[in-house]
Amino acid sequence: MDIERTIQFILESQAKTEIRMQQWQERADRSDAHMQQWEARIERSDARVAAMEKRLDRRMDAITKLLQQGMHILVKNQSEIAELRKAQRRTDTKLAELAEAQKELAEEQKETQRTLRAFIKSLRNGRNGH
Repeated sequence: MDIERTIQFILESQAKTEIRMQQWQERADRSDAHMQQWEARIERSDARVAAMEKRLDRRMDAITKLLQQGMHILVKNQSEIAELRKAQRRTDTKLAELAEAQKELAEEQKETQRTLRAFIKSLRNGRNGH
């Protein structure tokens, strides 16, 4: 009878072990399914990130080109401004020279007018017989 109980105990233990193993296998299968779902999500996320990186790279390239063009324009503008400053200085110098020449001309015109008046006055005095 002892042997029968031992055999019965062994059979029950084996049955329980098989049930537990089946439960563990089911859990492992569910874990594998969850893992596959997570891997699929990660792959989709990686694809979205890669697409975003490409868009970002294109935008960065466009911004870099804009900055380079802006720098070229800035350098060109600075050069043109320097040339305009030089031209303005030359114009200012010429205007100052012109103003001085006009001042001298005005003085000479005043002198000419005085001389002309004196000449006219002498002509008038000369008609009177003096």
